[in-house]
Amino acid sequence: MPPGTEVREYDIHGDSEAGLRQEMNRVGPTDDKGGARHDAYTRWFVKWNYPFDQTAAGCATGPVTITLTVSMELPRWVEAESGANALKARWQEYLDALVNHETGHRDHAVQAASEIERALPLLPAQPDCEAMAKSANDAGFALLEKYRQADVAYDAKTSHGATQGARFH
Repeated sequence: MPPGTEVREYDIHGDSEAGLRQEMNRVGPTDDKGGARHDAYTRWFVKWNYPFDQTAAGCATGPVTITLTVSMELPRWVEAESGANALKARWQEYLDALVNHETGHRDHAVQAASEIERALPLLPAQPDCEAMAKSANDAGFALLEKYRQADVAYDAKTSHGATQGARFH
């Protein structure tokens, strides 16, 4: 798994590809947008903090501290040890592709955090710290939205990972 990523697994049961597919459809994680089920889902949150730097020019941000939280939810086939060899091989191939796809979402989170950390200290000083806080938060939230839209475009481009091999019939 990618470093810095909390991995949570949900259990599925079955002894066939169709049975495993049915289980993922039934108990897979839901997204934050409309509650649609997916085989896997990566949630990420970026939080920023900074002290104010009050100077004669006004109020600016001091050094920015970023907290990034990434949680990847993946299926765990409970009977994998006792499954047929061909199904185990197919499952592992699928799971590897699924992790690869979800890692792309994690990468967007890392990029968002990095860009926010670089951008906020470059904002021009404001007349007062309340205006600086608004400016910094507006900039941070705009960058978050940029990367949330990158996630949406990534899913559209890859058909939620299907073009990367993350397809299990």
